[in-house]
Amino acid sequence: MTKKIMLIDDEESVRKAMSGILARKGYELSLFDNGIDALDSLNDINPDLIILDMHMPRMDGLAFLKNVRENRMTTAPVLMVTGSADPELKARSYKLGVYDYINKPEDTEVMLKRIENGLKIGEMINFNEFIKIELMMARKLQTYLFPPMVLDTPKVNIQTVTKPLSDIGGDLFDYIEFRDGRVIFFVADVSGHSISAALYTAIVKMVFRNAIKDADTPAGIMTLMNRELSGNIPIESFVTVFCGMLDFSSSLLYYCNAGHPAPIVMTGNEIDVLEGSDSFLGPIRDAEFHNLTWPVAAGSRICLFTDGALDPGEGGAGDEWIRKILKSGKFGLDELFQLLRINIMERPASGQDDDRTLMLVRIK
Repeated sequence: MTKKIMLIDDEESVRKAMSGILARKGYELSLFDNGIDALDSLNDINPDLIILDMHMPRMDGLAFLKNVRENRMTTAPVLMVTGSADPELKARSYKLGVYDYINKPEDTEVMLKRIENGLKIGEMINFNEFIKIELMMARKLQTYLFPPMVLDTPKVNIQTVTKPLSDIGGDLFDYIEFRDGRVIFFVADVSGHSISAALYTAIVKMVFRNAIKDADTPAGIMTLMNRELSGNIPIESFVTVFCGMLDFSSSLLYYCNAGHPAPIVMTGNEIDVLEGSDSFLGPIRDAEFHNLTWPVAAGSRICLFTDGALDPGEGGAGDEWIRKILKSGKFGLDELFQLLRINIMERPASGQDDDRTLMLVRIK
């Protein structure tokens, strides 16, 4: 694609000489002898690069730059042309976004190289803007993937908090109440971050929702999900999942752990870990998954989390900070969850190197 250059200089001889050189290089040129007319045409031309004279009678280069930046008219790189060596003027122009200077007169090869550098900078700026838009769309997509942060039924209360490492992340959670009163829930962690992780979380959510149509146990669901994911995500990618199903008729938690951090369960003042783990989802198509059980009673609490929530913090390394809060005696559910939530959301971002998700399940 032909690159468009806006050349603004009040000296006709300069415009003529530079336009001849640039036209021979295949650039599309727009010539202006003053900054005011150039400003009026900026949106229509949408240049890839602006070559701007510092000293002009109607509007000098600094005034032009100030207008452009204050009104956010373009992100095109600006190459300043000047015969002045005043360091203060150069400093002010750099602050307004000029990336380089060419002198009057300037060696042709030097000028062309600085123009080429500016166009490369412009490409990087445009790519950055494109990524910002993609991230915004991916973040919007993820808002549709997550269920409400709270599920409250006559028999169970589930509250969840999640904090991605960047704008979007690779953690996922979901829960479903069946007509017979059973409740199934899961927390998953997709390898990777940002846009690729957001894409994979969408696939995982879809695969989970399809799996529960044909399987009614956590291990059966994991088996179907694994077979589907092994052919739809890259071989180097994987998903860890803890999937639990509460069966209130038998007062049992059925669960399957696919390579995920072991949840903590609290009954009364006793804290235990839900042991047992099978393969990650994805890498091994024919991996076997097993149903395990744990007795639950009124007041039992199950705390699930991704490994990002285990970053060392003020509460200690690993899951010690979670155990400390669970043992703190703050047994009101809202108060307990708020303490967990504060640790996830307000722990300094400088110490975060992964997405953080935590789910608290309480049997009523």
